Amino acid sequence: MRKMIPFGILFLLGIGVSAWILRREIQRAPEVPNAPRAELPAVDKWQRSLRLSSPGGYTPATERDRAALEKLRREEERQRPQEGRN
Repeated sequence: MRKMIPFGILFLLGIGVSAWILRREIQRAPEVPNAPRAELPAVDKWQRSLRLSSPGGYTPATERDRAALEKLRREEERQRPQEGRN
């Protein structure tokens, strides 16, 4: 039991020094204020630039494919990310 006392003291000392170093580093870290929203790149502008298109010049062969593609286009217009709907 007596042999474990120095190890316990070293363990507690290590925790104390680690906490002291962590506290000092947190205090020295520069505070970064939140950037105003106007300065950030507009995600809505990027989203508006994306358009639903068929890959590789695909043309729908059946009426069902045309209807599905038209449904996707309508859904894209309905959501309108620039208006904050999605």
